[in-house]
Amino acid sequence: MARRDKPLMDASAARRLAFATVHTEAARLLRLTEEICQTYPGSDDMLFLRYLLRMIMLATEHDPTD
Repeated sequence: MARRDKPLMDASAARRLAFATVHTEAARLLRLTEEICQTYPGSDDMLFLRYLLRMIMLATEHDPTD
């Protein structure tokens, strides 16, 4: 097992990477969810999922440390 003395990135870079990754994946899931909601309307579960994904998109739009 290799021992690392320093992390590969600092805390700020790691946070930006996490926000960007979550934002990108949430955008993909949101597109899929919106398509399903349009194709098969009336599912409260899908509407709630769409709402949650939109909230994630808003929360990860900009890194709060910027």
